[in-house]
Amino acid sequence: MSESNGHSDGPPPKPSGPKRRPRKPAPPDRPRHGKPSPIGLRQVEPGVFELVHPDCIDEVDLDYSEAMEMWKAGDPEEARDALRFALEGCSDNIWIHAALGEIALKEHRDPRLAMGHFGYAFDLVQRAIPADFKGRIPREIPANRPFHDAIQGLVACLGALGESREADRLRKMQDSLR
Repeated sequence: MSESNGHSDGPPPKPSGPKRRPRKPAPPDRPRHGKPSPIGLRQVEPGVFELVHPDCIDEVDLDYSEAMEMWKAGDPEEARDALRFALEGCSDNIWIHAALGEIALKEHRDPRLAMGHFGYAFDLVQRAIPADFKGRIPREIPANRPFHDAIQGLVACLGALGESREADRLRKMQDSLR
């Protein structure tokens, strides 16, 4: 600040705005409210289910694949940008949210940002699962993998943030679905 007039020599600092904490995923036994999920469940054999994804995932599959290639090639920034672009065409694509969570956690070491992406994917699926669900959603079924990736990502984020009890709850829930 200039001492003569009490004003700074540069532009005023931008207000940082309120700090928002990422939402924790809802407990699996809590009733699900809000709008219905674009994700569905289909029984593939008695007691075994696979996730049914919105049709728009097919429209952005090439963008997703290219983004993953960019990341594998060592360019996480370009991959992140490509994934964000793909979200414009399919905002409820849990593969993309899980990948963005992985990039935020592994490349940027930002568990709070990662938790937002993992949590969104988790919540989309959570809203599709009936409260009295007793079946399995095994990771071995390809359509279910991003859901399990999101849970594992949430567990890692919660662990990094010192919330081990919440991480344990999610691990147990995941084990019950396998």
